[in-house]
Amino acid sequence: MNRRPLVAFVCCWLTGVSIPSLWQGGTQFVVLAAAALLLIAARLVGRINGRLAAACVLALLLAFGERMLVDNGRVSDLSALWETEQLPIQADVTGRLSTGAQVDGDVATFQMSASGVRYRPSGGVLPISEPILVRVKLKTPDEQIRAARWKRGDLVKVSGAPERPADAGNFGAFDYKRYLERQGVYWIWSVQGADGVIRQDAAVPILVRPLRAVDELRTTIGGLTDRLYPGDDAGYMKGLVAGITEDIDPAQYDAFSRLGLTHILAISGLHVAVVVFIILRLAALAGLTRERAIDLAFSAMPVYMLLTGASPSAVRACLTAMIALAMARRHQLKDGLHLLAAAALIMTVWDPHTVENVSFQLSFAVTAGLLLFTPLVTGLLSFIPSKMFRETLAVGMTAQIVSFPLSAYYFHGLHLLSLPANLVLVPFISFVVLPLGMASVALGAAWFPLGWFPAKLASYANILTFEIVRRMDEWQGLRTVWPQTAWLWVIAAFGLLLVSASLLRRREAFKQEQEWSSAELEKETVPLGTSAVGSMRMLYWRLAVVLLCLLWTGWLVWGYRPVWLDRDAYVQFLDVGQGDAILIRTGKGRHILIDTGGTVTFRKPDEAWRERHDPYEVGRKLLVPLLRQRGVRELDALVLTHLDNDHIGGAEAVIRGVPVRAVIWNGTRKPGQSAERLLHLIRERGIPLYAARQGMKWQADASCELEVLYPGGSSAPPLLASIAEQNLQSVVLMINLYGRRFLFPGDLESSGEAEVVEAASHRSTATSSRTVDVLKAAHHGSKTSTGALWLHYWKPAQVVVSVGRRNLYGHPHETVVARIRDAGIPMFRTDRDGEIQYRIRPDGALQRRQKR
Repeated sequence: MNRRPLVAFVCCWLTGVSIPSLWQGGTQFVVLAAAALLLIAARLVGRINGRLAAACVLALLLAFGERMLVDNGRVSDLSALWETEQLPIQADVTGRLSTGAQVDGDVATFQMSASGVRYRPSGGVLPISEPILVRVKLKTPDEQIRAARWKRGDLVKVSGAPERPADAGNFGAFDYKRYLERQGVYWIWSVQGADGVIRQDAAVPILVRPLRAVDELRTTIGGLTDRLYPGDDAGYMKGLVAGITEDIDPAQYDAFSRLGLTHILAISGLHVAVVVFIILRLAALAGLTRERAIDLAFSAMPVYMLLTGASPSAVRACLTAMIALAMARRHQLKDGLHLLAAAALIMTVWDPHTVENVSFQLSFAVTAGLLLFTPLVTGLLSFIPSKMFRETLAVGMTAQIVSFPLSAYYFHGLHLLSLPANLVLVPFISFVVLPLGMASVALGAAWFPLGWFPAKLASYANILTFEIVRRMDEWQGLRTVWPQTAWLWVIAAFGLLLVSASLLRRREAFKQEQEWSSAELEKETVPLGTSAVGSMRMLYWRLAVVLLCLLWTGWLVWGYRPVWLDRDAYVQFLDVGQGDAILIRTGKGRHILIDTGGTVTFRKPDEAWRERHDPYEVGRKLLVPLLRQRGVRELDALVLTHLDNDHIGGAEAVIRGVPVRAVIWNGTRKPGQSAERLLHLIRERGIPLYAARQGMKWQADASCELEVLYPGGSSAPPLLASIAEQNLQSVVLMINLYGRRFLFPGDLESSGEAEVVEAASHRSTATSSRTVDVLKAAHHGSKTSTGALWLHYWKPAQVVVSVGRRNLYGHPHETVVARIRDAGIPMFRTDRDGEIQYRIRPDGALQRRQKR
C-alpha cells in the first residue's frame, strides 16, 4: 500500500461510498468504525505509514459523509407537495428536456428537468425542481414524427397523469423504482397522445447547446450506419462503433450475453485505444509534433465520450486516457493502477451512486485485474511456446476470472465456451471489424460511396461473427446456472484472488532464491542449514497451496449450490401481471412451473407501426432471469393449464432458456399462431408431452405428489381437438407438499368447478378431503369463477389471486372479493402484495411471505 498511496486512498474512498449500499441503519456506522479501526491496526503493525493511514481514514470518512449528504439531499418536491394531499389524476408540469425523445413503436420517452407544476384548474403554477420521466403513448404514425423532433433543451408543458414508478414485484427481480431513484427520478408522467406535450417558444440555454449538437450528431451517425449496413448489421454496428444500443436485435444481444460477449458492444478501453491510436497516427502523418498530437487526442476524448453515450465504461476509459495522455505529455506516465484509481475517484466524487452501477463495477474490476494479475497468469502459462498466444490467453483468462464473481452474482450464468468465444472473437472484432466500422462511418460521412467498401467488408466479417456465436450458443448443455448468493460471496472471491496472487509472487521469489542457492552451492559458499530452511519453506508453500485449493473449492460449492442442504418445499406465486406463473420447489430440489404468464394484445393488422423494437416479453425479461436467479437448472415439469396467451405467453422463452423434462397440458389445440408455434417448438425439442386427465397422479419425490382433478369424464375433450375458448378446459391440479395441499384451477369457470366438486365428492381417495391450505382463485378472480359451492367444498385456509395492476378486466371482481371476505378467508393478491411465497417445512409447518 505504501508504494501506491493513490490506489490505497481510492480503495478506502470506494469503501466509504459503498457502505450505505450494503448496510442500512446503525449497521453502516458499525462497519464504518470497523473499517477505520482496521486501518489504524494496519498502521500499528507497520503495514502502512502514518501519513497514508491518516489519508485513508480521511478518505473513508469523507466518502461516507458525501454519500450520506447526497442521499439525504435527494428529496422530491412533488412527493412533499402531495404528501398530505390526494394524488391528482391529471397535472401539468413545465420544464426543459434533459434528454432527447426516444421513439419506439407507439411509445416515446424522455427525461425532463421540471421547474413548475399545476394540478388544480383554478390554481397557479407551483415552483419545483426535480427530474421526471415522461412516457407518451402515441396514437398515430404522424405523432411518431412529431415526437422525434423533441430535443434536449426544449421548453415544454406536459399534461398527463403523475405516477410513482413501480417497484420490483418479485423477490430478486429488477427494481425499476430503485433504478430511477439512483438517477434522482421519483415520478413518471403518463401522457396520452403527442398533443399532451406542447413545446414553448424559448431559446435553448447556451450550456445545453453543445450536448444538443452531440445528440444530433449521434442521430446522424445512426442514420448513416442504417444506410451503410443491411438488416441486423446496422443495429450491431451502431452499438459497436457509436454505443447506440437501442437498435441491436434482442435475440442477437441475448446470444452475445450468454457467451459473455456483451462487453464488445460497450464502449470501453478497447474503443478508446483504437481512437487514440488513429488520432496519433494521423497527427504524425500531418507533421504535428508529439505534444500537439497528444493535445489533439486529449481534446477528442470528452467529445468521443459524449458521442458514445457517456456510459460508465466509456467515462472510465476516456478519463483514464485523458489522465494518461496528460502524464505522457509531461513524460511522467508510470503506473496504470494510479490512472485507473484517479478515474474512479473522479467518477464517484461526481456521483457517489455510480458505485452501484454494474457496468462501473465490471469495468473497473476487470481493468484492475488485468493490470494486477495478467503478468502472473502469463508466468503460469510459460509452457506455451508462442509468446503472442500465451499473452492473449493470459489476458482472456484473467478477464474471465476477475469478471466471473460479479457476472455470476448479477446475471446468474456462465457459458463454458465463454473463454474460447472471447479468445476467438475479441481480437477479430477489435482489429478487423471495429476499425472497418469506424472507417466506413468516417469515410461515408465525407462522401457516402467511400464508406461502402469498408462497410461491405465489415458485413462479411459480421456474417462470420454471427455464425460463430450461433453455433457456440447452441451448446445448451454447457450453460451453467449460478443462483443468487450473498454479496459476501463476491467479496470472498476477490479476497481469494489477492491471496492467490500473493502466493504466486512468493513462489516466484522462492524460485529465484533456489536458483541463487544452486549457483552458490556450486561455489561451495552456501551457509550450513540453508538447504533445510529451503525444504521447510517449500513444505509450507505446498501446504498453503492445498489450503487455498480447498478454500476455492468451498467458494465454488457455496456459489453453485448455496441451498444444497435446504429440504424445505416452496410454492411461489410470481407477479407476472395479468396472468399466472407458479414456481414449485420440492423438498428434494425438483422444480415445477405452472403456467408462464404472457401479454394479451389486441392489435389490428394495420397497426404494425405500434410494434416496438424490443417489446416486453414476460418469459425473456422476467421468468428466465428469475429461474436462473433461483438456481433452476432444469424444470422437471412445465404445466400449461390451458392455451390462453396470459398462461403460455412466456413458455417459448422458458423452453429455449431452461431445459424442460416434460410438458403437461390439457390435450387440446387452439387456433392462432402462439399456441401452434409453442406446440411445434415442444415437438421440435423432443420434450415429452402429456395430456392431463382426471385421476392421473405423479409422485415427484418423497415430499411432493401431484393429482389431476380436471378435465375428466364426459367433459374431457378429444385429444388434439381445436378449441378456441379454453377456460373450461383448464387443468386443475392438487399438489401435496409435506402434507400441505395447494389447489390450482387455472381459469376454470363455475360449471367446471361444479363438475370437479361432484367428482371429488364421489371418490373415496384422500383428495376427497374437503380442505386445502391454499387455493389459487380461478381466472384471476373473475365473477364467473370461485363460486360459493367451490369455496364451501374446499374450505381453503388462504386464497391467492394472480392478477395484474390496473388490468382492463376489473379483476378480481368485487363479488368474488366479497364472497371470499364474507367466508372469513384471508386473501392475497399479486397486484398489491407482489410475489407471494409459501415455505413448507418437512414437519408440515407452513410460512408465508409477500414482496410488498
